[in-house]
Amino acid sequence: MRALFFVLLMTSASLTAAATRPAAVAGSFYTDDAGDLRAQVVEMLGTSTDRPLSRALVVPHAGYAYSGAVAGRAFATLDAVSVQRVILLGPSHHEAFSGGALPARNIDSFATPLGRVDVDTRAVDALRSDPDFRGPASAHGPEHCLEVELPFLQVAVPGARIVPILVGAGTTRDMARRMARVLAPLLDEHTVVVVSSDFTHHGDRYRWTPFSGPDVGDQLIRLGRATAGRLAAIDPAGFIHQVEVSGDTMCGAKPAAVLVELLAHAFIGTGEVLEVTTSGHRTGSWDLSVTYAAVAFVGSWKAWKAPTPAPPLPEISADEGARIVALARASLESYLLHDGSIAEWYASPHDPAVSTALAGAFVTLNHRGLKPGDPGRLRACMGVIEAEQPLEDAVVQAAVWAARDPRFPWLQADELEGLEVEVSVLSPARPVPGPESVVVGTHGVILEKGGHRALFLPQVAVEQGWDRETMLDHLARKAGLPDNGWRTGTDFEVFTAQVFGEAE
Repeated sequence: MRALFFVLLMTSASLTAAATRPAAVAGSFYTDDAGDLRAQVVEMLGTSTDRPLSRALVVPHAGYAYSGAVAGRAFATLDAVSVQRVILLGPSHHEAFSGGALPARNIDSFATPLGRVDVDTRAVDALRSDPDFRGPASAHGPEHCLEVELPFLQVAVPGARIVPILVGAGTTRDMARRMARVLAPLLDEHTVVVVSSDFTHHGDRYRWTPFSGPDVGDQLIRLGRATAGRLAAIDPAGFIHQVEVSGDTMCGAKPAAVLVELLAHAFIGTGEVLEVTTSGHRTGSWDLSVTYAAVAFVGSWKAWKAPTPAPPLPEISADEGARIVALARASLESYLLHDGSIAEWYASPHDPAVSTALAGAFVTLNHRGLKPGDPGRLRACMGVIEAEQPLEDAVVQAAVWAARDPRFPWLQADELEGLEVEVSVLSPARPVPGPESVVVGTHGVILEKGGHRALFLPQVAVEQGWDRETMLDHLARKAGLPDNGWRTGTDFEVFTAQVFGEAE
């Protein structure tokens, strides 16, 4: 019995004994010869000492032959003396999950041909209790995105410990902000944050081929700069919309979203896009091209500042209304052309008191040159009714939905010039006793009966020349009811709208 107890004790100890995560991609993404590796990293870091020292970086993680020089330019901005800890964030290429995945409890270091990199196990263990950091530890086993950054850290900031975190593709924007809030207490003058991410993946292998022709490389560079620019501007909303609306296939968008939330709420400083290039410029082939960008942030960490509550929706001026319409068009262009139009909008002046106020919004697309009431004028109209998100988010979502309005053929890029864009900013809907409370030309109407539901914006009845009963007949028909179906047993809500359009 004593012998059995001893065996069980030894087995339990072996399960928890400290272990090193072995290198998984040495010899493929980078050389497994220690001498050659150190010499290559030193060369890629360069010799310049006239540089600002960074607190956070975004760096690529491809094979060194393709992205090493870009990564080196960013890592060269770290301070070898002061940096003692690196929070290392990257995407999971092998397992699907939400939130952050930490290494197994017994992993206390990561190996490369240059030796071991110690894990800050105290910091990692502090994160384990948070529900947003319970992704699968197994994701770290085959993953390359963090590993390829380690030799740069071993040369640039020798002795620094790492907090290695993989961020799952299912991570939402709210979750990214929560993760940032949990990481914020780790930030101090000896800590930097490094996000490992490649940018656009273009070609048949990646099933993303929106660009063609002789200027593919230029288009990829422009898209990469637009996406990287929103990171450098420390603009969480602009970055997320740029990636999601344009369809930019940036593999590390989720860990970058965590970083940009950290920077927005716990940092004083500025960002700079150091370089953007592509593998296609090196190989001459665009059938399989990846964009690489380096972004550096100079400044200092501060205590976390909670987001300010959304302001009430103000009366929108004509100028701000025009900017909101421009956001709708930029969203359509980025969605259909896969470009940086939406990033350009976020880089332009706009009033946060308007764009971040909670509001519903509809985007209407009309054929240019046709007047209200003309047959075939409407091309699409979709929207967000509830005032549960910032106006800018509602407009972006409504514009993308309008491009795929199920009542019409899907919108094509070559149609954009022939369309006028109109945005209706909605007041909160309120119930009314019955149809007699509806004021034509003032109220938008939501009709609901027996699981049937439909909505008209306030301008619809005026444009069509309808009186109240005619409008409600058409609304009932839109809901799938008989023309007179609205007269009994029907619930009504009304709202008003501030309407802005390009035609004005």
